[in-house]
Amino acid sequence: MSSGRMWVGQLPAGQPAGAPTGRRLAKPAAMTVLAFGSGAGLLGLAGWFIASSAVAGLAVASTFSFLFPSAGVQALAWARTLSRYGERICTHKATLDLVGSLRTSLFARALRLPRDRVAQLRSSELLGRITVDSDAVENLLLRSSFPILAAAAGLIGTAALFAWLSAALAIVAVAGLALTGAILIGLSHHQAGRPARASIAARAHARQALIETLDGLPELRSFGAEQRAAAGVTRHLERYAESRRRLTTLAARGQSVGTLLADLTLLAVVATAAGLLGPGALAVPAFVAVCLVAMAAFEPVVGLPGAITALARARAASARLTELFTAATTPAAVTHVVRGAPSTIQITLDDPDIDVALAAGDTVLLTGASGTGKSTILRAVSGQRCPGVHVFLAGVDAASIEPAELAERVTLGAQDAHVFDGTIRENLELADPAAGERELWRALAAAALDDTVDAFPAGLDTPVGPGGAALSGGQRRRLSVAQCLLRRADALLLDEPTEGLDSATAARLLRGVRAFDPSAALVIALHDRQSPALPWTPTARVELAPVAATHALPSAQEST
Repeated sequence: MSSGRMWVGQLPAGQPAGAPTGRRLAKPAAMTVLAFGSGAGLLGLAGWFIASSAVAGLAVASTFSFLFPSAGVQALAWARTLSRYGERICTHKATLDLVGSLRTSLFARALRLPRDRVAQLRSSELLGRITVDSDAVENLLLRSSFPILAAAAGLIGTAALFAWLSAALAIVAVAGLALTGAILIGLSHHQAGRPARASIAARAHARQALIETLDGLPELRSFGAEQRAAAGVTRHLERYAESRRRLTTLAARGQSVGTLLADLTLLAVVATAAGLLGPGALAVPAFVAVCLVAMAAFEPVVGLPGAITALARARAASARLTELFTAATTPAAVTHVVRGAPSTIQITLDDPDIDVALAAGDTVLLTGASGTGKSTILRAVSGQRCPGVHVFLAGVDAASIEPAELAERVTLGAQDAHVFDGTIRENLELADPAAGERELWRALAAAALDDTVDAFPAGLDTPVGPGGAALSGGQRRRLSVAQCLLRRADALLLDEPTEGLDSATAARLLRGVRAFDPSAALVIALHDRQSPALPWTPTARVELAPVAATHALPSAQEST
C-alpha cells in the first residue's frame, strides 16, 4: 500500500493505562515544580543579594562575601533555564504520547461499537469526536493540570519559606494565596461551564458542516448552492468564535480579579514584613527577598482562571466521548453459536406476517418497491436490531451474537458499500488478505468485473481514488460484490447488486454469485423492475409492499 495512507489493520495497539501513564506524568510534573521553584528562588536570592550588597556597601567595615550568593544566583539561573526547557520537552512529549494512546484506544473501541450506534452517527461525527475531542487531553495537561500543580507548589513552598522567617508572615501570605485561588477557581468554575460546552459543540458542528460541504462540493456546484452551504458553515464558525470570545473574556476577567487580589496580598505581606502587622520587621535583604518571592508565588495563581477554563473544555469534550461510547461500555448480553451447528437462518416479520427459513445452498429473493423494507431485513440478518424483524442464526438471535463471530458467518454487501482510496487489489485483499492472484480474478469474474479490470493498463493495481471516484457506480457496486464473495461466509446478503447494470451484465453477475459458492445461503434484495430477469430460480421469493396486502410465501425448505 502507498505510504500516504494508514489502514485500520495497521493501527498500533493502545498502550496500557495505570502505572505507565503515572510514570510518564511524573517527570513533567517534577520538571514543572522545579522550573517554578528555581524561578522563584532565583528572584528571591537575586533580590536578597542586591539588597545585601547595598547594605554591605554602606557599612564602614563589612565581612560580606559576594562569592557564594553570586554562585547561587548563577546556579539558579542555569537551573531555571534548563528546567524550563526540560518542562516544555517533557510536558509536550507526555501530552503527545497520551493523545496518541487515547486516539488509538478510541479507534479500537469504535471498531467494537454496536452497528445500531454507528448507524445513528453522521458520516463525519465519529471521526470528529475521536480526533478533535481527544485533543482535550492537551488542554487538560498543558493548560490545566500542570498550571494547577505549579500553583499548589507555590503555595506549599511559600508557606514553608515564610514560616521559617515569621509565623505571621506565613499566615498572611498563605491566607492570601489560598483565598485568591479559591475565589478564582469558584468564579471560573461557575461561569466557564456553559460557554465551554457551547465551544466544544460549536467546533464539532462547524467541523461536520465543513467536511460534509467539501464532500458534496460537486453536487453543490451542480445545484448552484455553494453560497448557501458556505453560509451554513460560516454560521457554525461564528458560533464557535463567539463561544471562544466568551471564554477568553472570562479568563481575562479572572486574571484581572487575581491581579487585584495578588496586589492586596502583596500589600499585606509588605506591611507584615515591615513590622506593621507583626511582632517585628525583617532585615532589609530578607524584606526584599520576601516581597519578590510573594510576587513569584502569585504568578501561577493568577493564571488559574485559564486553567479552569481549559478544564471545563476538557470536561465538555470528555462528556461527548463518554456519550459516544456509552453503548460500548454497557453492551448487551453476548451469545455464541454452538460450534458445528448447521447454518440455518430464520427470518420473521411482524407486519406483514412473513416467516422464511434458509439452509445452506438456499437462495431467497426479496422484491418490492423502494421503501418496503428490503434493506432493513438484510441489516437485521447482519446483526442490527430492527423493530418488527426477528432473525435467528442457528437458533440464536442474530442481534445478540458476538460481532466478530457473526462477521465470520454473515457478509452484507450494502447498496452504498464504501470503496477505499487504494488499488483494486488492496480493496479486494481487505476481504481476504491471503487470497492469491487467481482467487482475486475468480471473484472479479463472478461479479462480472473481470473484463473491465483486465482492460485497465494497471489491472488489479489500478488506483480507484477517494471513495472509488475513478470507478463508475456500477463498477463500485460490483467491486463490493467481489469483496463479499472473497469472505466465503455461510450467508451472503446482497442489497440491489444489479442496480445501474444492463440486463446482460446483471444476469452474469447473479449467475456468477450463485456459482461462486454453491453451499452459501444467499439473500438478494432486488427492485421490482430487476427481479424478472433472473438466470436461476430462487428457492423462495418474498414480495414486500408498503401496504398490508403482502404475500407471505412458505419457507425455503417447504417451497423446495
